[in-house]
Formats: sequence, C-alpha cells, structure tokens
Amino acid sequence: MELRHLRYFEAVARHSHVTRAAAELHIAQPALSKQISQLEQELGIALFDRVGRNVRLTEAGEALLPHARAVMAQVDAARAEMAERIGLRRGRAAVGTPPTLGMQLLPPVLAAFNRQYPGIELRFHEAGVQTLLDLLETGLIDVAAVTLPVEDEHLTVVPLFSEEMVVAVWREHALTARETVAIADLREEPWVLSPQNYELREATLSACQTAGFVPRVVLDGGETDTLLRFVAAGIGVALVPRLAVQNTPDLVALRVTDQELTRTLGIVWRGDRVASPAARALREFLVEQLQR
Repeated sequence: MELRHLRYFEAVARHSHVTRAAAELHIAQPALSKQISQLEQELGIALFDRVGRNVRLTEAGEALLPHARAVMAQVDAARAEMAERIGLRRGRAAVGTPPTLGMQLLPPVLAAFNRQYPGIELRFHEAGVQTLLDLLETGLIDVAAVTLPVEDEHLTVVPLFSEEMVVAVWREHALTARETVAIADLREEPWVLSPQNYELREATLSACQTAGFVPRVVLDGGETDTLLRFVAAGIGVALVPRLAVQNTPDLVALRVTDQELTRTLGIVWRGDRVASPAARALREFLVEQLQR
C-alpha cells in the first residue's frame, strides 16, 4: 500500500464519484480507477460499491477511511515542518466555527491572518459544536471555536470570552416596547429553532423546559443567518447570542430576566497530534486576536 493509493482512495470517498476525484487529482479517470482496483486487490476486499455513476463506501471502506486520513495528515504535517524554515511562505490550515462567530468576528481576523501569511491557504467550515468536534477528530480541520465546556481529554482548550443569550424579535413585535423579557412570558410565542447538533437549539429547548413549557416551533432547521432573517420577517422569536444580533436593524434583542443564559466560547485543537506550522500559526493568531 503506497501513499498515493490512500490519497486516491480518500478523494474518491470524499466525492463519491471517480470522475470528480480524478479532476481534483489531475489524473485520468481510467488511471484512477486502476489505482483503486490495485488497492482493493492488495487488501483483498472491496472498498466501494458502484451505484450508477456514483460510488459508495463499503463497510471495509468506511473502516479504512479514518486511517487513510490520519496517515495523510501526518505526511502533510511532516512536509509542512520542512517548509517552516522558509518562513511559512506556503501551507494550509483549516478552521471551524459556529455561524455567529463566522458572521461577526472571523472575517476581519482571518483577513489579518491572510495579510500576515499570504502564502497559507485557509479552509473554513461553519457548523454546530458536535460537527466541529467530529471534524477535529477526523483531521479535516486543525482548530475550532466551540461553546464550552467540551469533554475530551485529547483536546487542548483555551477559553476566549463569555456573552449573554438574548431573545431576538422583529422590530414591529409588541415586545419591542420592553428592553427585557422572561422566558416564561414567551410560552405562547412561535419559535424558530437552529438545526440538530447546534448548541443554540439545545440552549433554547433547555431554557423553555426550565420555564415550564415546550416551545411552539413554527420553523425548524435554519442556519443562524437564515434563522435571524426569518425572525426579522416576523415568523417567530429565537434565543441567540448577543453577538448574532449586532448590526441588525430589523431585529431587537431583549435581555432575559428569569434565567441566567450565557455561552462561553473557546478555541480547541487536538493536543495529541502533530500540527503543521500553518495550523500552529493559525491557532496562535486566533487565540491572540479573539481573546481581545
């Protein structure tokens, strides 16, 4: 088994399509198919099922994929380590954040990082906490901003800041005559919820449960930016971090009086793995900038 076999295998698995993987790898599709067949013959087991023009991982393929990605990550880290002497003029690093941080704080921070390290290619993933932790586990991102606490002994955690949770309502809502609201007073209000695996969804459900009711959900599953657009259109109310409603003239943020609702954000990365110089530079830059 050679490294190229693992790279080819991972690309096909990610695209679920041989032709698209071949285009990314800059090799001919028949050549890629031949390399995958050689790998399957060497291992003595099928790694893909062919489904029309697409391919799907077999159980064996799903078992091999995390090992392939781990090997590739180690090789990439070794190559990047060799390039460190030329001053981080090349490299690649990936960061994941929840949508609110991605919308409000990350653009100027990553722009500043790009100016300092123009040769480093940045990859950005926006998702809920559990998805971000899964991406860290598989090595698809190097560092993530997540809501704390997180329970994983392999993670290095650096707290950043805490912020209050507020109830967002559209500017024509009757509640805008007030600056504060009790969650218990929102029993009859329609609610807009974040998708599954987002901490905002769990925070909303927990706050309503504490107040003694189950929210009447009128829209379920919108990303934070989309969710707030629905709130601004008057569909319902939502519990969000104050950061999410900054510079949003169509929304009003009401402070919660009957519960102490906050979230603490932190930067996390896998402390049990060798990070590339680009990844180390990115996480150090993020910690320095976001702790301010």
